[in-house]
Amino acid sequence: MKKLFTQNLGYRLIALVLAVLLFAYVKTDHLTATRTSGGDSNQNNSTLMSTKTTTITMPVDLDVNTSKYVVSGYRENVKVTLSGTSALVTTLTNTRNFKVYLDLQDYKAGKYTAKYKVTGLGKDIKYKIDPELAKISIARRRTKNFEIRYRYDTNMIKEGYTMGNVKSSTTEVQATGSATDIERISQVVADVNVPSNTTEDISARAVLQALDVNGNIVNVVLTPQSVNVTIPVTKVASKAKSSASTSSSSSSKSSSGESSSDASSATDESAQSDSNASTNSSAQTTSDSATSDSTSTSDASGNTDTQVN
Repeated sequence: MKKLFTQNLGYRLIALVLAVLLFAYVKTDHLTATRTSGGDSNQNNSTLMSTKTTTITMPVDLDVNTSKYVVSGYRENVKVTLSGTSALVTTLTNTRNFKVYLDLQDYKAGKYTAKYKVTGLGKDIKYKIDPELAKISIARRRTKNFEIRYRYDTNMIKEGYTMGNVKSSTTEVQATGSATDIERISQVVADVNVPSNTTEDISARAVLQALDVNGNIVNVVLTPQSVNVTIPVTKVASKAKSSASTSSSSSSKSSSGESSSDASSATDESAQSDSNASTNSSAQTTSDSATSDSTSTSDASGNTDTQVN
């Protein structure tokens, strides 16, 4: 029995030492991981509860009777600086679930200075709007229809081709804005881009613009804002063929004139011949008549000898 416990004692001692060392390593690694995890958790909690400030750009809404009034002069976008806990500021920056607006419900036509307002932010969030105020102009709304005019460069097509009449998806546009701006509109134009050396029909989407008499853009709302435009491009007849056709026509007219001249000459010669024949015949008849009279006279004077010519 004693031999059983003393046999291979050195190996048993080595195994025991290794077991103790392994236990110590596992225990130390677990404690380190626990401490690290706890430290990270505390650090994350500290980060979420820390204060954060950020600036974002927000669109401006109008709280006004848009069917009756038109508002101008305000900024469509403003900068908003948010301050608060990091978690809330980060959420608002990502979702932007709040609104910046101008409250103009109680305003009539005229010029005013209004303050930008914010709704949808909690009490834990502080904010600042840049700019804070807006100088606005409120005018009565007016709508008027205008005929669309098209502008394009006919010199851009290839030589030997010509452009036809413009075909569009609509011929009229509705302009909406303040009464003053509507009165300023001289024309509504659609600029059509014509590629260089064009030989085929042009199909394009043209943006509409309202212009005053000086060609300046008038700030109104156009409905529609753009139109589909088609311009036919065709090849013209060759000039050489046209010249040949003209030359042939001239030759035909010349031949016809010569034929008429020959016919007229022949007619004149025939008439002259007939006239000479008639004259000779008349002269012969007169001569015969004179001879007959002479003979008759001689017979009447009692001459016994009758002369025969």
